[in-house]
Amino acid sequence: MATTRREFIKQTGTIALGAAGVGALGPKTVFGAAGGATPSKPTVVVLYLRGGSDPLSALIPYGDRTYYNLRPTIAVPAPSGENPRAGVIALNDYFGFHPSMAGLARLYKKGLMAPIVNAGSTHPTRSHFDAQDFMERAAPGVKSVTEGWLNRYLYMTKTGDDSDLRAVSFQPVLPRSLRGQYPALAVPDKDAQSAASVFAGLYGCDDAKQTAKSQEGPDADKPADKESPTTGRGRIIEAGAQGIARLNRLNEVLNDGKNKSAVDYPKTTLGGQFRDIAKLIKADAGLEVAAIDYNGWDHHAMQGGSYGVFQQMMGNVSNTIEAFVDDLGSKIDRTVVLTMSEFGRTARENGNSGSDHGHGGYMLAVGGPVNGGRFYGKWTGLSSRSLYEGRDMPVYTDFRDVFAEVLAGLYGFQADDHQFFPEYDANDKPMGLIKT
Repeated sequence: MATTRREFIKQTGTIALGAAGVGALGPKTVFGAAGGATPSKPTVVVLYLRGGSDPLSALIPYGDRTYYNLRPTIAVPAPSGENPRAGVIALNDYFGFHPSMAGLARLYKKGLMAPIVNAGSTHPTRSHFDAQDFMERAAPGVKSVTEGWLNRYLYMTKTGDDSDLRAVSFQPVLPRSLRGQYPALAVPDKDAQSAASVFAGLYGCDDAKQTAKSQEGPDADKPADKESPTTGRGRIIEAGAQGIARLNRLNEVLNDGKNKSAVDYPKTTLGGQFRDIAKLIKADAGLEVAAIDYNGWDHHAMQGGSYGVFQQMMGNVSNTIEAFVDDLGSKIDRTVVLTMSEFGRTARENGNSGSDHGHGGYMLAVGGPVNGGRFYGKWTGLSSRSLYEGRDMPVYTDFRDVFAEVLAGLYGFQADDHQFFPEYDANDKPMGLIKT
């Protein structure tokens, strides 16, 4: 049965509208050369742990007895020779990683990884929706900002030579951080080439140029109306065709045998996404920003200690990132992976062997440009007077300071010079997270 336009939009609508922000739908959108071989800038890969990932399960203060008092059933045992796979991976006499984070621990010891404690948003909300918007738009409490921080950076630094694969998200819906005026590519779940073929069949075009031509018709000299290529439906079709052109280029790179990975990634969605990002980086396809959502971190129940839901998910993150670093080889020297979550969780476990919405969280930075092998941020312990409102981890490191250091360290982009963060100036005393 023939696919209708409505069915197509339902299945792959994010190709057309996710491939470009509303302000970038017009015919003058600039793309990189079709060949895609562009002298590459460094790459930042942003991994959003959506749902509120628990900082005290990832970065464990095993040296503080209060941790075990607060979490009688979900605490991870202190390092022990009896069962090392179930105990904390000690990094010093106080802090360690969850036992599922062995891969990240190895990167830490190589100086390629750094955790940031008590990091997050200064806004007090415990609403997932508001907290995610505030973080991904880098504007806590400012609801008038509707564009993501990564998209704003891309738009402010765009040139006529930008690669058509400068910004990619390997998922059907763009993360909030990539939404805005700059055209970023969202990749559908189904095979990209198959989606492109469906689009071409529906609209009788293979690329943006052919779309524009097909829309002109014999009345091209008449005044523009709602069906013209520069307004309404015509603009949407053109934007979709431009997205398909990007998908075709993406498929060329991913299917090129020269970019094939010899590293075993976890056989998970996340593993496949990072494998494909590595292919783009190794191909010098001009990838500058990649963003991925990893859902499911809202662990109100059955969170687990050494084993359980958190262990499975964090193990996936750790093993995937270690494989990614191994896969990139020397190109990790120009790549940073940055993880974040909208907020942390309560210091004390709840009655369902889980934890509830909190405040302060954590971030992880991985890559050659990272001054790794050490912890960043301020830590004041777990006593009730040290906790935010007596229950949550506090925020001492504003996530915008981390964003600013990554943009400055990788790209030389000074956030304050561009008034990049609404109603906020970045810390004038950098943490030194990124090498200079």
